Amino acid sequence: MKKYLQALIVIGALNISCSAIANTVSAMSSPLAITFSPQQTSYKYSGVIHNDVTNDFSFYGHQGQKITTLVSSDSTKLWVTIKHPKMKQAVDISAISTNPNQHDTYTLPFTGQYHIAIGEYPTISKRNSSQNYSFSINIK
Repeated sequence: MKKYLQALIVIGALNISCSAIANTVSAMSSPLAITFSPQQTSYKYSGVIHNDVTNDFSFYGHQGQKITTLVSSDSTKLWVTIKHPKMKQAVDISAISTNPNQHDTYTLPFTGQYHIAIGEYPTISKRNSSQNYSFSINIK
């Protein structure tokens, strides 16, 4: 019985830890909607990331469209993910988003609403810190 309780405690602690990492808090009450049109194919935003809180954006895209993103900050490297409801998990696009010399694109695999999240890496983030950043996205 004692080993069973210890196992339950370990599983519960592991579950809480994983949930804390997977469910980062959004700084915005809801994703900031980006609207693209034939005349408007790019979007720019300047913002602040506080601690391990994310900033979230949403846009509508069509399967096969390509997006180019750039996220820059003064000092800290930020992570960037993209998610669609049909995807099992978010895709890390940090490598194509945080290198200003890189001109890689991400091809949208589905038609529908996408969500982009931007945040600081937990090992870099400091308590009560904030990070200014700029974000731009182009769609073709």
